[in-house]
Amino acid sequence: MFRRKQKAIKKDIHGRPIIEEKKEKKKSKAVIPENQELKSIIAPIGITFNRINAVIGDNLARCYGVIRYPQFAEYGWLRRLTNIHGTVVAIHFTPLNTDEVLKSLNNNIRNYRMDANDGKKDELERQRAEQSIRNAEEAMRRIDQNGEVVGRMCFVLMPLAENEKSFDKICKNVENASSIANCKCRKMASEQKEGVKFVLPTYTEENNVHRQTGRMMPISSFVGGFPFASSGFNDHSGFYRGHDGLGGTVYLNSWYRGRDRTNSNYVIAGNAGMGKSATIKAMAIMERALGASIFFVDPEGEYKDLTLNLNGEWLNASGGNGKVINPLQVIGNTKYLSKDDEDGDEYDDDSETITNDLENHMKLLEVFLSLYLKEITQYQMALLKQEIEELYLKFDITWDTDVSKLKNTDFPLFKDLHQHLIDKSREAEERDNMGLSKEYADLALLLRDISIGSDSFLWGSYTTLEINADVVCVDTFGLNSRPDNIKSAQYFLLQNLAWQRATRSNKERSIIVYEEAHMIIDKDVPQPMKTLSQQERRARKYEAAIWVASQQVNDFVDPAIKQYGSAILNQPTYKLILGMDGQDLVDVARLYRLKEAERELIEQKTRGRALFMIGSRRLDLSIKIDDFKLSYFGDKGGR
Repeated sequence: MFRRKQKAIKKDIHGRPIIEEKKEKKKSKAVIPENQELKSIIAPIGITFNRINAVIGDNLARCYGVIRYPQFAEYGWLRRLTNIHGTVVAIHFTPLNTDEVLKSLNNNIRNYRMDANDGKKDELERQRAEQSIRNAEEAMRRIDQNGEVVGRMCFVLMPLAENEKSFDKICKNVENASSIANCKCRKMASEQKEGVKFVLPTYTEENNVHRQTGRMMPISSFVGGFPFASSGFNDHSGFYRGHDGLGGTVYLNSWYRGRDRTNSNYVIAGNAGMGKSATIKAMAIMERALGASIFFVDPEGEYKDLTLNLNGEWLNASGGNGKVINPLQVIGNTKYLSKDDEDGDEYDDDSETITNDLENHMKLLEVFLSLYLKEITQYQMALLKQEIEELYLKFDITWDTDVSKLKNTDFPLFKDLHQHLIDKSREAEERDNMGLSKEYADLALLLRDISIGSDSFLWGSYTTLEINADVVCVDTFGLNSRPDNIKSAQYFLLQNLAWQRATRSNKERSIIVYEEAHMIIDKDVPQPMKTLSQQERRARKYEAAIWVASQQVNDFVDPAIKQYGSAILNQPTYKLILGMDGQDLVDVARLYRLKEAERELIEQKTRGRALFMIGSRRLDLSIKIDDFKLSYFGDKGGR
């Protein structure tokens, strides 16, 4: 029988057993791979310093030190330097001992007087010395008598950009802004490291930076420069328009109501090629993205591609194979204007001053015929209106008819009116009333073209131009070769059609864009201008906006129609004045009371740069259009 051999027990020197701890078996650990992306995010940014610039992470940087300031500074002078887009600014102001400052000023005055009295100095140096004496004496007076604090100011700017092209542009902006502010800045050569440390939020007092950029300055000049005043414009809603003259971004919500911003209307004016169409297209894209419906009245055929790219409807209103409007079709459910509206008073939807559809359409028809038939007399117009009323009665349309229940084919055409006048002429002839017979015959002759002649392609058949989409472009480019009376008459009809579309509901935002709005101007028939002025005044009641664009501003302020033209240009809250010159500039300067600097801005005629008026505020706006918007524009206008 075998016995199991027992394990020997270890004992200490006193014979007591030693208890050994059990050793745990080593377990294999899983190897976790390093996350290089996470490490690059949380790791400190690498900084490389060169002679005149630095590389901070993926950004180029360069420190500029301001070494000279203007002798006379206006309020807000520091804003030009502290609000440059793409820069970081550090300002260090250290109060100085007053006694030491006064002692230093005394010594300076003594030295300047010696220079001023030195016969060997030339005239320029003598004048500079005398000016320095006056400045030092004024500083002494303010410190000694007014107790003003004086300190040493150090000012460093650091442009920052991801690519070299943007970096060079920002550096150029810094140098230009410094020159405009009458300051002098220099690249901190061989001291970029000290400059970056000075600018960083962890601020370290770098003696070299203080020695190079430190300049004595009264605290009133520093504080009066408003270094922390922000530039730009921000509604905290809307969309980006560009940046102002100080590099601040401009975010604007045209539908905002408050203070002096009472409507959403625009005037966009400027010479050809200055960017009117591009600006309108860019704005329209963003307004559509925010839910607004848009109606373009397009005499130049520039908005077809944009409309189709926005899933809209393009309508050819030039006749022929295009869409047709029957001027004799009574427009129903239109928000017409009362007498009170013409005076600018408030409007009540339930007002008894609102007349019925036929009565208002007769007024519209009178304006249309006045535009089309330039030579028609008042007597002929009165007689023609009488016969039109009789014609409507033949078609069972009276003052009390609800035209919204009628179809397009239920209304008379101009050929019916033409035949009606011929019949009336024959009847008068049969009664031996040759004078009246001739009057009817003359009217029939005047209306022959629109009834069965060359103009019937526009207005001689039943209405086929109907609006169904949320973005609509009504194109009249094909009429450009036609006489002015035809273009004006068609533009007036479209003007009323657009208003009907925009005012169908006050629950949705609608925009009417009148391109080349000077086409509505007719000195003999100012009613279209009066209608446009009323539309601008009334649009806000229906959550609508009117955008008026023109390159012929002087036409609006012609003495014959200035009453309405000035109202069209003055009523909009937003006025975007692009580059222009000549008489247009003179008229705009007088109309908006432009300052000399604002006038010079417009006269420079820089494409995409405008004077932007937002209520009473005025901005030097550089319009920026994103690349993705350009793909919507098409190849006509706004490229």
